[in-house]
Amino acid sequence: MAQHDYVIANASGAAVRADLNSALSAIVTNNSGATTPATTYAYQWWPDTTTGLLKLRNAANSDWVTVGTLATANLGLVVAPAAAGSADQVLATDGAGVQSFVDRARIVRATAVASTSGTTIDFTTIPSWVKRISVLFNAVSLSGTADLLVQLGISTGIINTGYASSSSFAGTAVDASAATSTTGFVVRAGLATAGIGGAMTIHNISGNIWIASMAGGRTDATASVVIAGGTKTLTDVLDRVRITSTNGSDTFDAGSLNIIYEG
Repeated sequence: MAQHDYVIANASGAAVRADLNSALSAIVTNNSGATTPATTYAYQWWPDTTTGLLKLRNAANSDWVTVGTLATANLGLVVAPAAAGSADQVLATDGAGVQSFVDRARIVRATAVASTSGTTIDFTTIPSWVKRISVLFNAVSLSGTADLLVQLGISTGIINTGYASSSSFAGTAVDASAATSTTGFVVRAGLATAGIGGAMTIHNISGNIWIASMAGGRTDATASVVIAGGTKTLTDVLDRVRITSTNGSDTFDAGSLNIIYEG
């Protein structure tokens, strides 16, 4: 640690040499010391050994600007990562000056499908980063009295076992009894041409564990609310969703379906 006024006074050879060595010592230690240098210059460095802070003289040579903490990596400053990250990543900080690239929050809406024919409607190629899926019902109805069913799938296909699921009506529905299913997340319909409107949200709790919840309504003349919920643990990463009926044979006859997935 050394400080100097950086003025080499006229003196004998030995004295000038000693003065030069003192100046060089101040340079190599960046004017470090327990007190502010007696003589200051614009943009002069000063590691303040009393406070442990690195300081820089301002342009007007009227005050010190604190740059960072001497004992902290990168002086406690945010330093950009050397890597460029991957596609669909953003730069984040941990609040302690460390930056890293993380997957950005994404919301993707698939293409709506008319639910006016057939017994199944599939949405495939769902990315592995997805943590929430909303299945959107727009006045969807079936040709018979079966209930609607939402099933999850993995790379080997749709999974139709191991669900714990139930659904019921609240209101003046023709059939207000509850429905349960182990083959998918059930959505109570119970009446031919009973249109269902609403969204079933399927959340990833951890790993491959998914839970579903729904609060929707009948879109036909019957005033009622449909509620549903359930849980399912998959054996692999989810990559598809199927909407069908509980009996597998009733056909779609009205409305449309879509999904929104988020990560």
